[in-house]
Amino acid sequence: MGLLAVALGPVVAPRVASAASRCTVTLSADGNTAAVQRELDGDRRRPVVCLRPGHYKGARLIASRSGELRAVGEGRVILDAGGRGRALTVVAPGVELVLAGVTLTEGSVENGGAIAVEAKSRVRLQDSWITRNKASDHGGAVYVRAGGRVELVRTRVSVNSAATGSALWVEGDSTIRLVSSLIHDNKSRGGADDSALVVRPGCDAHVLHSTIAYNPGHGIFVAPAGPDATPANLRVDSSIVMGAPDAISMDRAEAGAAHVHRSVLYGRTGFVPYGPACRLELPVFDLENAERYRPTYGSPAIGIGLCADRDSKLDVAGTRRSGRCTAGALEADPIAARKTLAERLKREASDRIEADKAEPNFWPDELEW
Repeated sequence: MGLLAVALGPVVAPRVASAASRCTVTLSADGNTAAVQRELDGDRRRPVVCLRPGHYKGARLIASRSGELRAVGEGRVILDAGGRGRALTVVAPGVELVLAGVTLTEGSVENGGAIAVEAKSRVRLQDSWITRNKASDHGGAVYVRAGGRVELVRTRVSVNSAATGSALWVEGDSTIRLVSSLIHDNKSRGGADDSALVVRPGCDAHVLHSTIAYNPGHGIFVAPAGPDATPANLRVDSSIVMGAPDAISMDRAEAGAAHVHRSVLYGRTGFVPYGPACRLELPVFDLENAERYRPTYGSPAIGIGLCADRDSKLDVAGTRRSGRCTAGALEADPIAARKTLAERLKREASDRIEADKAEPNFWPDELEW
């Protein structure tokens, strides 16, 4: 098995094959991506470019208008930048681009190894992989600035590297949204302000039903705004965030801009407020099987999530979720979940009995009037 296959983990067929009926053109891997770029530059309004499985080399795409790139058929669609640039760059404002079922790999640039959105535009990546990209500066996988918006839905971001912000970097009043996505095993040089996700002042970051684990530094670092800037907003819900030393690192004066609910945090949290359903514990992953970051028997993540968002109905591996779900990107095995919940209920009932026994009796046997 090659290094790329190892980085990507188990093969999951893209859930976008039905898009074939919507294709404006269907392309095959022919050794380069010139045909893909021609379709993005062409005269069709919002083209839907469907890609058959294969290795598309030299993928250094520039999107100046809206459209879609979708995998069709069985097998991976690999957009390979060949270590000589970035797989996708958006520099024009007003672009809305969707990528579905693709793998972005071998990008190498200053900022944003695989994707850079450098204008007020929107990129949505779903059922996809971003792996083995590198940035000499910020954002080994994704770099967003100038009011851009990036959504990662059921997407894996792994084995990317950067000087800081090993996976994701957001600045300049921009937004990043992660739903049922897995951010793991990315690398960086490390440092006091390093993490897998770096959020600069004025930005919004939403981490929903996702897992950030085993990356260097903090899980999420929210940079302090200072007196002349707007603090960033952070929302974490039904997720798992691990980091060292901090799961979430924020300036004390700005911690009120963070909203953390129904999540498992491993690492310090400083002054970041979190809801009563949160757990400050080791998430207990199934590290021996193919999906190493799936919560297993005994995990505090089991049953505490609320997967009401449309994009969260499937986990990152395609498993269907119920409304009351496992926090993080991967749903727990049903048998492990049932056993964990049964033992949790039994333990809670026992704790209530012990608490009742310990309750002091304030009423004397006989009252004197």
